[in-house]
Amino acid sequence: MTAQHAAQTITTLENQKIRARFCNQGARIMYLGLKNEGDDPVNIALGFSYIGDYARQDSYIGATCGRYANRIAKARYDNHHQNTVQLAANEGENLLHGGPEGFDRRIWMVMEETASSVVYALSSPDGDQGFPGNLHCTVRYELAGNSLRCEISATCDAPTIVNMTNHSYWNLSGRFDGSAADHELQIHADQYLPVDDGLIPLPGRAEVTGTTFDFRTPRAIASPEELQAGKIIEYDHNFCLSGRRGTLRKIASLFHASTNRRLTLSSTEAGLQFYLARHFTPDMTSQDGKSLHPQCAIALEPQTFPDSPNRDDFPSPFLNPGDTYSHVMVWQIEG
Repeated sequence: MTAQHAAQTITTLENQKIRARFCNQGARIMYLGLKNEGDDPVNIALGFSYIGDYARQDSYIGATCGRYANRIAKARYDNHHQNTVQLAANEGENLLHGGPEGFDRRIWMVMEETASSVVYALSSPDGDQGFPGNLHCTVRYELAGNSLRCEISATCDAPTIVNMTNHSYWNLSGRFDGSAADHELQIHADQYLPVDDGLIPLPGRAEVTGTTFDFRTPRAIASPEELQAGKIIEYDHNFCLSGRRGTLRKIASLFHASTNRRLTLSSTEAGLQFYLARHFTPDMTSQDGKSLHPQCAIALEPQTFPDSPNRDDFPSPFLNPGDTYSHVMVWQIEG
């Protein structure tokens, strides 16, 4: 039975600190609830109650994105400068999050379940969305105390590119009918990537010092005045993370003062896409049945840089036969 013909399933993992739900449609996080003594868990991850709802939206909510997360300019790249690979465009002339039928839209195989973990697997054939090589990848989620760990790995039988992430949206208040721009954010990055109108990186990197992209010290995403006026800066940018790629280290944190909840994100990747949602509509509802605020949640997507196959000055996304792609993420919840 292939992954595309597997049954849709929901897996619930639970310990004394966290209750989490996952589904194999997109190998995604559906729910991440922080337990409070005597109360029901507070869900801080945007999601829907039914798997079928995910197929009717294109916001990548909670999903594993691949083969290539983020954007590739003009949906093409030179494969080791040998030949041009044409991919399937799905955002104008560009490719976004793997193409029109990216990994977020696939039914993954459930390979293993334990009391604390679940493992999903997917095979992507040669030519899938234009990408070369037969790619085999796995996603493993595991609960440990107040942390959720995600391990992504992939191998391919031909030179290709791989850049995978999880696209969860967070609101630590647990309410998705209000703006998440009141959260405090910290990102461990001295530089970010300016972008053109298509959100493709421009030449060079920019220093965050003296700009609205300086989150090295925790600060509110928007001031009370900006929240009241509804004039909030649009963030959808890659930050060039401090520390060495391949090393698991803390890269960002969110804090919600009213609830005293904190989410700390660690990753082995080189970049972090910070996206303050602005596209949700009232006809979309959360698991509690409430209409979504346009800016109800924050996506923090660790990955390599956007359009890196076309940029020799960016971290390489190329994967060769015999090598293994690996990306580890850890979300730690407090409060």
